[in-house]
Amino acid sequence: MVAVKTTTLRSAAPLLVAALLLTLTGACKTAAPPPPPPPAPVEVKPAAEAKPAPPEETVRVTASRLNVRSRPTTAGATVARVRKGERLLVTGRDGEWLQVTLADGTSGWVSGAYVRKDEPCPGDKASAELLSDVPLSFSEGAAIGKVVIEATVDTSGGVASTKVVQDTAGTPELLARALDEVKALKFAPPVRNCKPVPFIYTYTRNF
Repeated sequence: MVAVKTTTLRSAAPLLVAALLLTLTGACKTAAPPPPPPPAPVEVKPAAEAKPAPPEETVRVTASRLNVRSRPTTAGATVARVRKGERLLVTGRDGEWLQVTLADGTSGWVSGAYVRKDEPCPGDKASAELLSDVPLSFSEGAAIGKVVIEATVDTSGGVASTKVVQDTAGTPELLARALDEVKALKFAPPVRNCKPVPFIYTYTRNF
């Protein structure tokens, strides 16, 4: 009986060693890898603001007829002719010569002595804008009356003349106050064909 027990323990020993090795091997395979190092800090700068595109430069022809040449010299071949008042888009410069593009897309050079800088053309608008604050009307007790004035506004936006249409206030002092108020107003006039135009503004003042 003793011999049988000894044989059994000896047979089991290799199995126990093999199981222990498998356990250790599995533990090595399933171990999590070490975490990666944290990223290095970097300097953060604000993004550069987008710059608006420069406005287009245009000129108007002042000569009755002007040659557009292939080169910035009078020896250059004439590629086109333009008339007085025509608008040309400036795309380059060489001394007193301007490289321009015509309305039909033709490109060439003109002498700066025969053109003038073209001012930007404001867009047409049918209505005027009041730039001043209109005085508020207050009365103590019963209303006294009102004054209605037609004001002629010139192209600069100022009141050029006035005309009293109605006066129920009945006192020269109130009429004079209303006239002073309307003469102090400032406007942005309507625009037609790139030019401001005069207009009539009706001013009503309640007292």
